[in-house]
Amino acid sequence: MKFWRQCFWVLLSSAAVCCAQAEPSDDASVNAMLLKMQRIEQSPAEKQLALEHGKERALLCFRCHGEDGNSLRDYIPNLASQNAAYLFTQFEKFANGQRENYVMSKLAPSLTTEERIDIAVYFADKPVLSRAQGVIPDAKGKKIYDSLCYACHGTAGHGDQQYPRIAGQPYVFLEKTLLSFKNNDPQRRNSPMTGVIQNLTEEDLRAVASWVSNLP
Repeated sequence: MKFWRQCFWVLLSSAAVCCAQAEPSDDASVNAMLLKMQRIEQSPAEKQLALEHGKERALLCFRCHGEDGNSLRDYIPNLASQNAAYLFTQFEKFANGQRENYVMSKLAPSLTTEERIDIAVYFADKPVLSRAQGVIPDAKGKKIYDSLCYACHGTAGHGDQQYPRIAGQPYVFLEKTLLSFKNNDPQRRNSPMTGVIQNLTEEDLRAVASWVSNLP
């Protein structure tokens, strides 16, 4: 409880000093920003500037996700090596209320669109570090992954602009997330994952989580 209170006050402080609070973007604005991100990735000078600015603003994220994007708690996802475009669109969803989280729902609206872009670029540039997952890769999980999951997340689990990188995520986070889809969590109801895993058992999902968490 102390940890979440500290996060809450950090976010309030951030909102208070933010020069210009951002309004949630509409679809056209998001698409324009995604094109801008592509330009940044292709320009060494622009990318370096985004990385510098992103590190400054990402200070608010370090307590949970780690300074290098490798999460400090097993129930929190890595942001390291996540696709920058995917990170940005998730920021937008927290900002406009499509996604809800005690911390992120306060943080995202307190940042400008430019700051969200810079933070996404910053974390996307960091490598995922190997971590002790507490589970061994389950061959059953590989079989299920290769038949159902690869189509969106890729054979290596690295995803793309639309779908997240899941390789190397903490096992606890993956297990919790997959079970939330299975149990029809209201916040997950619009995800295609609900349909994809509907015929899988909880044992199947844990097997998948064990396999994916150990992918490089």
